[in-house]
Amino acid sequence: MDDKLGRGLDALIRDIDEQEHPNTGITTVPIIRIMPNRYQPRKMFDNEKLHELAESIKQNGIIQPIIVTKTEESEYELIAGERRLEAAKLAGLSEVPVIIRSVSKREQLQLAIIENIQRENLNPIEEAGAYQQLISEFQMNQIQIAEIMGKDRTTISNSLRLLKLSEPIQDMLLSETITPGHARAILAVDEEKQAEFANYIVSNSLSVRLAEDKAREFNPEKKAKKEKAKAYVEKDPYIASVEEQLTESLGLKTTISDKNNKGKITIEYNGQAEFDDLVKKLTQE
Repeated sequence: MDDKLGRGLDALIRDIDEQEHPNTGITTVPIIRIMPNRYQPRKMFDNEKLHELAESIKQNGIIQPIIVTKTEESEYELIAGERRLEAAKLAGLSEVPVIIRSVSKREQLQLAIIENIQRENLNPIEEAGAYQQLISEFQMNQIQIAEIMGKDRTTISNSLRLLKLSEPIQDMLLSETITPGHARAILAVDEEKQAEFANYIVSNSLSVRLAEDKAREFNPEKKAKKEKAKAYVEKDPYIASVEEQLTESLGLKTTISDKNNKGKITIEYNGQAEFDDLVKKLTQE
C-alpha cells in the first residue's frame, strides 16, 4: 500500500495540488488556494501596468516565483508578489510557481514592505502606514525599522510625519500634486494654516526649496519665538552631543534644558507602543 496513506491528509493534498520541482525549492499551487497578505502595505495598483504585466505573463510565464507561507488550515497566505499574483489572475492562469517560507507575522509584514519599497511600489502614505504598523502592532522603534529597511532613522522619522497631514493634503500627495518634500515643508506650518499653504504651493508651482522658505513666512510668530530663544541661549556643545546620543539610543527625540548644572530631560513619544518601548528601555537593569 502506498506509504503516503500513513502521512495524513496534508500529504495527500500536497501531492494533488503541489507539483514540486526538484533542486529549485519552487512549488506550483492553485491560485484559488492563495489568500491575500493580511499585512499587505500597498493599497493602490496601477491598472494599466497590471494589465501590461498580465500580457507579459501570458507570453513568458511568471519568471520570479511568488513567496507564500503555509497557514494552519493548510492553505497559503501571500508574503510577497501580490502584483504578480493579481496579473496571473488577469492572464487566466490557474496555478503559479511559489516558494513556501515559514515566517512570523512580523517577518511577513517586513518582507511585504521590503519587496514593495525595493520595487518602488508603495506611495509615500502607504510606506508611512507600513512603518506605523510595525510600531503599533509589533512594538518596533524607528532605529529597528531603519536597520531592517536599510535606511537611516531620519528617513523613517520623516516618512512617519506624513501621517500627521490632514486627509486632503495626503490626497494631494497621493495624486502627486505635491511631493514628499513639499509635504515636509507643509508640516513646518501651524496646523490651521497647512491647507492654505498647500494650496499656495500648488497655485504658485513652488519648488521644494521655495516652499521651505515660504513656510517661515506662514509662521511669523513661530519664527520670531525661535530666533528669540536662539538669541537667549547658545546650547553647550557637550549638552547638544548628549542630546544626539540619547535620541539615537532611545529612537525618540530627546532634548536637554540645562542651566548651571540644573535642568530637565524631555523625551518625546508618539503612541502607546513607543511609550511602552521607552519604559522597557528605561527600566532595564
